[in-house]
Parts: sequence; structure tokens; C-alpha cells
Amino acid sequence: MTTAEPYVSPVYRVQAVPLETVHANAYNPNEVAPPERELLETSIWEDGITQPVVVARDNDSGAYEVVDGYHRYLTVRDTPRIRDREDGLLPVVVLEGKSLAERMASTIRHNRARGTHDPELMAQIVGELVDSGMRDAWIIRHLGMSQDEVRQLRAIVGVQKVYGLAAPRPADAEDELPAAPVQPELFSVEDGRSPVYHVQAVPVGAVRANAYNPNIVKPREMRLLETSMWEDGITQPVVVYYDEEAGAYEVVDGYHRYLTVRDTRRIRDREGGMLPVVVLPEADLPRRMASTVRHNRARGTHDIRRMSAIVQSAAAGYTTATGETIEGKSDAWMMKHFGMSAEELLQRKDPKPLADRFRGRAFSEVPDAVA
Repeated sequence: MTTAEPYVSPVYRVQAVPLETVHANAYNPNEVAPPERELLETSIWEDGITQPVVVARDNDSGAYEVVDGYHRYLTVRDTPRIRDREDGLLPVVVLEGKSLAERMASTIRHNRARGTHDPELMAQIVGELVDSGMRDAWIIRHLGMSQDEVRQLRAIVGVQKVYGLAAPRPADAEDELPAAPVQPELFSVEDGRSPVYHVQAVPVGAVRANAYNPNIVKPREMRLLETSMWEDGITQPVVVYYDEEAGAYEVVDGYHRYLTVRDTRRIRDREGGMLPVVVLPEADLPRRMASTVRHNRARGTHDIRRMSAIVQSAAAGYTTATGETIEGKSDAWMMKHFGMSAEELLQRKDPKPLADRFRGRAFSEVPDAVA
């Protein structure tokens, strides 16, 4: 009788590969605007690299194709101070044995299983930072915000206070704000390597949420996150700080990954009740808040035209330049693996607006369902 080897998620096998051996894929619909690109650079410089780039290896060429983390890869490659600090190497985890269709699905899942910011929670964070003595310039730099956005969020905080919607904070009743704490750059790992190379397993029960995460993930995205973790294994660690007084790890980034492992029995059992984490050096509260917001905000959104092209190609099936073939995928397959509703899938298969389809035709000719 043979005993099956215990399952080990890819996140525990982070390795460093030369940047020149990595290339982009042709099916990433994610795009990141310049402000988010700048914030991503700030995040990687301040905290070190905390998330590996997920890749698949081309056995013929030996190159690595990006599945998730394209903009992290670009940031390391194109930012001299980061590239030099990382010695021209990129931290990756390799997905083994994935077909092209499976790699496409992995890319879409990784990109879509992310949430959005709640403006009222973001306003609370800005209010906390202001009450901690942080000036607008610090908030703009470390949270990647414009001056107008900071003003709007501070205005929301004002309304919350006037109507008693905001929880009272110690500084609210003080005449003077506390002096802003001074702390050097956070990245200071003893061996000079980014935190991502120090992934460790900690009991799920030793991890707790923080009180300043503005990210909201919808039920469909949570289901997609579960599918992603089950299909690919865990590929990204949860970023944490260690609270010595409480003896617990406080989540900086990856709260919904933590929830998925904690609350999904099949995944929790497969992981042996352990959670992969990277621990950032000790930091004051404003720095921890800034790290959380940076990790959440430095992400892009899907380009609708690219997603439409991916859906149409997946439905029709095609052969790549390298000879790899994708058979046409059913709507059910795409709804499951791309995390789409039926309505969204239909829109991506035919993105032309309904109004354009019936332009120039009499109202009586337009079907009732469309009219």
C-alpha cells in the first residue's frame, strides 16, 4: 500500500529566475493606469516584493510565461533601483502541467478574483491617518492618491462626524494632533532578499484581520477565488505583520485569501490548517495602514475589448503560432473558469451595444426584450 504524498501549494516553492527568461502572455486582459503603476513601484520599494509572479514553463524554450503578476514583472524589469536591488532576478512560482486553456483560465481567475474599495472605509482610513498626524503630502505619496481624492475622502469623514456616523477616535477630542512618527524605509531584510522568498506556514487560527482594510469582494468573486485556489493551489502568500503583544499575525494584504482557506473545508484540510504568509518588519500603525491600501490599490482593471477577444477565441478554439491548440470551450466552462455570469458572458461574446444593432430601424422592428 502506497501513501500519497502530502499536497504542497505552489506558494511554498518560490524561486528566483533571471528577468530575461520571463515573457508576457498574449491573453492578459488586465491594464494598470499610470498612477497605479507608480503606486506599485512605491509598494515594492517600501515593502520589498511580497507576491511572486505566477508563471508556466515552456519546456521547449525553457522560458517562463507570465500567468499572473505581469505588472509586477514589468515594475521589477523597468525600474533600475528595484532591478538592481533584486540582482536582476524575479521571484516566481511555477504552475506545472497546465494546458494553454488552463493557463488562460488561471490568468482570468487571478485577475477577476479581486475586490473594490469601499469609499466610506477609505475615508475612515484617511481620517485615522490624519488623526495620527500624517499630512496630506504623506497620504498622497504612500497611498497613491491625488490631492482631490484626499479632499473628497476628508469631506466624507467630516460628514460622518457631523451626523455621528463615524466611530470616535482619541484624537477627535484633542486640540493638537500628535506629531507624525518618523520611520525609515521598511525594506530591511537581513539577507537582502525580498519578503516573498521567506514564505512560511502558520496556523490559520493564529491570523486575524486588521481594522483598516477597505477592500470588498463580492460573492461571485469569492467563489472564483475558491476555484482558483482549488484548481491551481495557493500561489500568493498572505502578507502580515506580527503583533508580539497579541501573539497573532495581522493581515496586511490577502484578507480574502485568508478567509477562503479558513472557511473552505476542502482547502483548509488540504493545507493542513496552515496559511502561507510573508511577515513584514515591525512598523507603526500609519505604515501598516499604508501598506494595506497600497497592496489593494496597485491593481488594474479588465479591458473590455481584450476580455471580449479572449471569450470569443476560447469559444471558437484556435491554434497558436507554436502549434498549441485550444478546442472550443462551452459557455458553462467559461462561466465556471472565468467567473462570469451568463449575462456578462453574452456581452463579451458580442460586445456591440444593443442600441447599435438596431440603429436606423423602426421602433416596431425592435424585439420587446430589447426595447
